[in-house]
Amino acid sequence: MTNHLSGGKANIALLQEWIRSELLTLVDKCDGNKVIVLDDELNGPIGLVAKSTDLQAHGITNAFILRSGRLPSSEARNVIFITRPVLRLMDIIAENIHGEERSKVRREFHIIFAPRKSLLCEKRLKNKGVFGNLSFIEELPCDIFPFDSDLMSMELQYAFKEYQLESDPSALYQAAQAVMTLQRLYGVIPRVCGVGAAAQQVWQLMTRLSLAVSTPAPPLSHIDQLLLLDRAVDPLSPLTTQLTYEGLIDEIFGIINNTVHVPA
Repeated sequence: MTNHLSGGKANIALLQEWIRSELLTLVDKCDGNKVIVLDDELNGPIGLVAKSTDLQAHGITNAFILRSGRLPSSEARNVIFITRPVLRLMDIIAENIHGEERSKVRREFHIIFAPRKSLLCEKRLKNKGVFGNLSFIEELPCDIFPFDSDLMSMELQYAFKEYQLESDPSALYQAAQAVMTLQRLYGVIPRVCGVGAAAQQVWQLMTRLSLAVSTPAPPLSHIDQLLLLDRAVDPLSPLTTQLTYEGLIDEIFGIINNTVHVPA
């Protein structure tokens, strides 16, 4: 566990350890040397929960970013794609697999969807003629990522646009799943408050999901209260200037996945 995550009332390192354990369990499903090919949007978040040494200890010899064209050369027999369920990414994966077939190098291909599988994506892989090349298709339920002892993020930068402008409620379902994960690790939250229509929808989804939960939550809750806030109720707060040192660094250079790149 990471020390900086365990200093708050709720031990956020538990979330990190749980996601890492789920990821490594999936990686261990294929024997021998492996490379992982990461969706660029997942590269940073996955790095928050699993160090390169963790991956190497489980047979990962290299990690690449998902790009169109041929895969980088590697002697590993297993290629594990870790990707969001996005249709355009399925096209790139299909292109990668077809490229390896033409090279006549014998490989086994696997896909781990994060945070969950998509029937549309599986259908796209079938249409592209590569579904039969996949040894397994699994899902990594990483709906929320740990950043600090008092900070977690779902890393859904387009959630507001998708829900408000495109009427796509997928982010609300993922938010409900994220809360269910927290309750599984830290106990049932006794008090839930919400403001706005989206908050009400998330609460309704949580209620529905709780009926299907088979694993009991810890008897003692480490979280006293949950506030669900629909961003549409208060759209101006994110536009204000940050006035802490960390906030100013974020404004000027940008902090992404706990990392800032400062020019020399």
